[in-house]
Amino acid sequence: MLSLLLFLLGVPVSGLVTNLSTGKGIEGAVVSDGYHCTVTDAAGRYTLEADSLARTISITVPAGYEIPLGSDGAPAFFNYIGSGQTDFALKPRRKRSDRFTLIALSDAHVRDEMNVERFRKESLPDIQRTICRHASNGPVIGIGLGDQLWDVMDRWEVVKDGLTGFRTCGKTVPFFYCIGNHDHESGAGTTDYAVTEHFVRHFGPTDYSFDIGKVHFVVMDNIQHTGTQKDGVKISYTTGLSDDQMQWLREDLSLVEDKAHKAVVFCVHSALSGRFTHKDDVKPLLKEFAEAHVLSGHEHNINNMWPAPGIREHNIQALCGAWWISNLSPSGCPLGYAVLTFDGPSLAEEYNKATTESRDFQMRVYSGNDSYGPETPGYGGEPKRTNVYSWPTAERTWRGCLWRSLDAASAAYMVDVFGAPHGGSGIYKAKVDAFWTVEAPCGDPALEKNWEVVATHRMPSGKKVTYRSRVIMRDYTGFATGTHYLK
Repeated sequence: MLSLLLFLLGVPVSGLVTNLSTGKGIEGAVVSDGYHCTVTDAAGRYTLEADSLARTISITVPAGYEIPLGSDGAPAFFNYIGSGQTDFALKPRRKRSDRFTLIALSDAHVRDEMNVERFRKESLPDIQRTICRHASNGPVIGIGLGDQLWDVMDRWEVVKDGLTGFRTCGKTVPFFYCIGNHDHESGAGTTDYAVTEHFVRHFGPTDYSFDIGKVHFVVMDNIQHTGTQKDGVKISYTTGLSDDQMQWLREDLSLVEDKAHKAVVFCVHSALSGRFTHKDDVKPLLKEFAEAHVLSGHEHNINNMWPAPGIREHNIQALCGAWWISNLSPSGCPLGYAVLTFDGPSLAEEYNKATTESRDFQMRVYSGNDSYGPETPGYGGEPKRTNVYSWPTAERTWRGCLWRSLDAASAAYMVDVFGAPHGGSGIYKAKVDAFWTVEAPCGDPALEKNWEVVATHRMPSGKKVTYRSRVIMRDYTGFATGTHYLK
């Protein structure tokens, strides 16, 4: 009876946060149970009445200290309640750098052996090469933005071993995790607490924060469990934050000092720009910072959005693309991940890295006169259907942008060759606003000579990066993942 009463009332937790080099307490460090926050006193001590549903005590690692790593290589910024560990010892950064690089990936969707093989042989080596490319320009950290798993919980070791194995400058790269809908264990129970237990025990807290450079990161679970789908495997859910989560977010952000000279990065699985409970409560909190960015995934496509003036959302493509069946995401962009470099409170550089491709591979150029179907060179084998897909001729344009246009080449390939798995043809024929058009001076792109398409990407920092192409895409060779998936 006493243990039940303590569970209902919460558990008082106290501890000490110290400087590992000096042994002295660190004043002003933020400690949280994911429901409420507190700060350490002048001696580095804290006391917190942990919520009855709290499973971890975490520390918002201050920017002047290294992110601690556990024996498994994962960030050790939290302790499990009941483990007997309540103290934190932080190592000061030998050289304080306000410039760092973030590797952000989403939707790895690791489930069967084919997924595991591609994840290990393609994704992980590619990410490691990118990390090495940026290691000389400051610290490198990583984050998985949800759906690391694909409803098969025992694949967690494959994912965690892979993502905690990145190295730079002789050190392990700290890699954080956000929970996605497919990371919920549907058979574990009927409550959100029960279906997130597996994630918390193997990946860590669902709501937490940390600082690096002049950027405050907030990671939150915005998948609200509502039940189990008819297949008995996937959960039903809505997206957004609960009232309790909003209270925690307000407390966490209220403790960030000097917001006018810092950036905030709000990390969730499902986009803030979509259906999101408490969306209008979140946005004013983010706008208090010098720069505000949102990182999300879930859609498996690249979308750059502005939930509100001054807030930019980077909705990144899936690491698995269209569920590993090719080298494409559903909209036609390559599978891959995002790379963002911050310098002070500003995003200095960013690009989306296509797995196994050059860092400069940032666009494809198509002929608007082409149609794509079974007769297209490099189509990839015997098609299941005989549909022909053409580029739209009567789309509404704005400054040369094809507004909500279909990627005819990708749709032909994914629907005809693969049979549109995992959701039907509508997913692969969905219209997106990622296409720009220019008229060929001679009237026929196939006959145009000595042309070049130039795209300029302007960063918030003012930096500009230019990409060029002189090739019209007509060969599907780069789309394929091999004949093992073709039926």
